[in-house]
Amino acid sequence: MKKTLPLLLAFGFLFTLQAPAQKTFQVKGRFLHDPNGEKVVLRGVNEMFIWSKRDLTGEATFPEIAKTGANVVRIAWLSSAENPIGAAANLDAVISNCVKSGMIPMPELHGATGDWGKLQQQVDYWVSPEVVQVLKKHEPYLLLNIANEVGDRQVTHKQFREGYGLAVARIRKAGIQCPLVIDGANWGQSIDILQANGRYLLQKDPLKNLLFSVHMWWTAPDGATKRIEDEIKASVEQGLPLIVGEFAPMGVGCAGSIDYKTILEECQKNEIGWMAWSWGLVDNSDCKLMDMTDDEHKGRFKGLSGWGKEVALTDKYSIRNTAKKTHYMKTLGKVK
Repeated sequence: MKKTLPLLLAFGFLFTLQAPAQKTFQVKGRFLHDPNGEKVVLRGVNEMFIWSKRDLTGEATFPEIAKTGANVVRIAWLSSAENPIGAAANLDAVISNCVKSGMIPMPELHGATGDWGKLQQQVDYWVSPEVVQVLKKHEPYLLLNIANEVGDRQVTHKQFREGYGLAVARIRKAGIQCPLVIDGANWGQSIDILQANGRYLLQKDPLKNLLFSVHMWWTAPDGATKRIEDEIKASVEQGLPLIVGEFAPMGVGCAGSIDYKTILEECQKNEIGWMAWSWGLVDNSDCKLMDMTDDEHKGRFKGLSGWGKEVALTDKYSIRNTAKKTHYMKTLGKVK
């Protein structure tokens, strides 16, 4: 039941304001909802702030991303054990700057990419007292992506269940209640492992508050239109709370093409969130064509070009044409 707070206006009438029904964003069925219970479909970008020499905490860059209408930014980060720059104070600042620009922050740790053995080391960072303090401060509007693309194609279903079951339990024991985001194995690309184990992990989470993120680095012919359509359809039929955490027009090293237009369309049809890789403040060293902004105007709205301009602004299913913010989200920029 929603609680109400009385508000006595100057002209003498008594009104009531609806207090949030919950304290954090919440996954219900396959959809994400804000603390007031309104559905949220994520539309945004990734940015590698942890490697930025010019704008580590995004003070200049988040306002530029916000000009697209994005409602979320996935923030690449590293633990302080792997890079001193990842200290709790900097994490606090980068999350705060995202919120000041009216967007949902989704920090993720990049230190276990492709390496299953490092999953719990990433959790060590999230449950450290100084980081827990930061996460609790921002919890009402936070999505926490546990770790980026943990594990290669050799990760078994048993390992995935046990590893992420333990990770979720540790984070919840530390008092973190916001939605936790779990990437697929095989460098994020395995949607099969999410479909096979997502329901199990949801039941293991005492708060039932998980999102599952596939990274669609599916190059043709394996990543052709039919696979994208079929896998999204299967996930929807299963009721899996799925998002597409990364995609671009081409594969790693610029090898092969990815049908990103079908990703945009199918996600829109099925109300599935997505974040494009990547904004371009920090260069994609293995494939510059992935950068959404050009070299002359790195990380700036007026630098949008090529596929970045399409995905952000001009495509029928672009951020600008499909992103929506709930009433709760429209207040994010006013958070102190």
